[in-house]
Amino acid sequence: MSQYYLSQLFNGLVNGGFIALMSLGLSVIFGMMRVVNFAHGALYMLGAFIAFSVGSDFGLSLWVAMLVAPIVIGGFGLVLERLFLRRLYGLDPSYNLLLTFGLTLIIEDTMRHFFAVQGAPFLVPSALAGAIDLGFMAYPKYRFFVLVFSMGVCGATWLLLERTRLGALVRAGTERPELLRCFGVRVPVLVSGTFAFAAGLAAIAGVLAAPLRNISPFMGQEMIATTFAVVVAGGLGSIAGSVVMGFAVGVLSAVAAIWYPPAANAATYILMIVVLIVRPGGIFRGIDVAHFPLHYTPITPAARRLVMGWKLKLAALAVGLALPWLVYPVLACDIVLWGLCALGFDILFAFAGLLSFGQAAYWGGSAYITGIMIAKLHYPMWVGFIGGVSISTMIAVAFGALISRKQGIYFSMVTFALAEIVYFVINQTPQYTGGEDGLHGIARGSLFGLSLENQITYYYLALFVVSLAIGFVFLVIRSPFGLSLGGARDSERRMLSVGYNVQGLRLRAYALSAFLISIAGSLFALNHEFVSLESVYWRASGEPIMMTLLGGAGTVFGPMLGAGIVVFLRDFLSTLTDSGSLVLGVTFVIVVMVFRRGVLGEILFRLPSLGDWRAKRAQSRGRPSMKTGADETAIHRSSESR
Repeated sequence: MSQYYLSQLFNGLVNGGFIALMSLGLSVIFGMMRVVNFAHGALYMLGAFIAFSVGSDFGLSLWVAMLVAPIVIGGFGLVLERLFLRRLYGLDPSYNLLLTFGLTLIIEDTMRHFFAVQGAPFLVPSALAGAIDLGFMAYPKYRFFVLVFSMGVCGATWLLLERTRLGALVRAGTERPELLRCFGVRVPVLVSGTFAFAAGLAAIAGVLAAPLRNISPFMGQEMIATTFAVVVAGGLGSIAGSVVMGFAVGVLSAVAAIWYPPAANAATYILMIVVLIVRPGGIFRGIDVAHFPLHYTPITPAARRLVMGWKLKLAALAVGLALPWLVYPVLACDIVLWGLCALGFDILFAFAGLLSFGQAAYWGGSAYITGIMIAKLHYPMWVGFIGGVSISTMIAVAFGALISRKQGIYFSMVTFALAEIVYFVINQTPQYTGGEDGLHGIARGSLFGLSLENQITYYYLALFVVSLAIGFVFLVIRSPFGLSLGGARDSERRMLSVGYNVQGLRLRAYALSAFLISIAGSLFALNHEFVSLESVYWRASGEPIMMTLLGGAGTVFGPMLGAGIVVFLRDFLSTLTDSGSLVLGVTFVIVVMVFRRGVLGEILFRLPSLGDWRAKRAQSRGRPSMKTGADETAIHRSSESR
């Protein structure tokens, strides 16, 4: 029995080797470039596929793959850095996170067209076949090689960055790039080389994993989720923290698997949350990300007045009333509900300056709670709806009390970890949730004697609830709480100096966000009368972000517009192609690169310039414009007062 435990411990160290290599690459990229590279998992997957192709198509060994993959993937990373990431330097790391999220969708969906799930045990060289006698047990040679090699690469990388002139240049480029340029160092070349090096580390991890794991286009998703947790717990940008936490998480997962195998993944996220609560910034104190630029470009005062006015509200209501007659009612309801979910995200993103990556916890959590209360406990529809929203919001309040002090990427990753834990709980309780089969039998029934089985009737009920929620959002924005929340976003120190409890403001904003998302999630479950694991998967957290950016952050109706575009586009493409993720990924990249204000945001942003153009045109024709006349009146009154 002792050999079994020792074997599991060594397996944990081997898995920790993969995680450490991945975490090391992420830390190098963030430390040098302030880029949170969500596509790192996709680079890991590409490395594994190169190893598979080298072995299956060319009959070459693992040693060749270990040389080819880092070079190819390093070059690919260099192209990504020069074409995309370089344009976002100096902005909040959230933009890089969102951009690389879109690139991940593109890479994965492209690979899905060419490869299915594969295995590559044939890659193991004959010299590494069989077992090695360690004295206290026999252990597979290849696994032992992976452990030793990954430790060697991590140690060599640490020495390179900490004990060489090149490493000193990289660290100087991290802290004082302007000063480094004065000494004639080509900082852009240094940055590109660093990114290529980190991409090569991900490729090496993929090559080493190819003989041990099933190779699939989506194998990087689980790895990147774990890697982010490790990097954040170790300290963003800390080389030592990434390596130590990588191996520690591998061992922790192995120990958890002995006790309860399904808990192996959840243990990583629980560890990250505990670490950040006890020691904010990670065990090794990573780079402070609390004072980076704002997440979005605020709209102008004129645009804000238009958003708050009745014209845009009536136009939005008219579109909502006509929508089920323009598209089929189920799709129309999905558009409205995803729009409310995106608006819930935007409360944090635009008005509180916090990027949450955990929308799935409340979107899917409330949907499952509502479904369980109706399908399993046989409560009426309205009880299930109220229960789903209430319980989900109370969970948000409890969790928000723990994380309301977090900012920047730390806040994003902690919320991401919460969503992963919720996914784990739902997936591991099939007796209530249906597990991978989903939860069926969520009947709408009737309300006040009115049958809700008719889809048109249910749509207008959902629209009524969503309209009330949007009206509540407008009241919050106009309230002293909404104004103080904006003040805390713009200048936390100033708000603290005048006596505001900034942590309390963020806690209430987080609870409000979860409340809106929970309403949308519960109504979504009733709309389809079914809930699947997709509602708590990490993509359910990413899509509201894309909808908000596409429509326009901070414009209230922008997230609704973005949801309409994304949901309609996804539904339309599903009838033409199975490459929906590819198209959504391309859309995400275009929005982040070109339309950071979003569709409605760009329109509203240009309204003041349009007014100036009209005033100038009126002046050129010899007629005083309304704006000019108002200005002259103000000047006349000012002169009289003097």
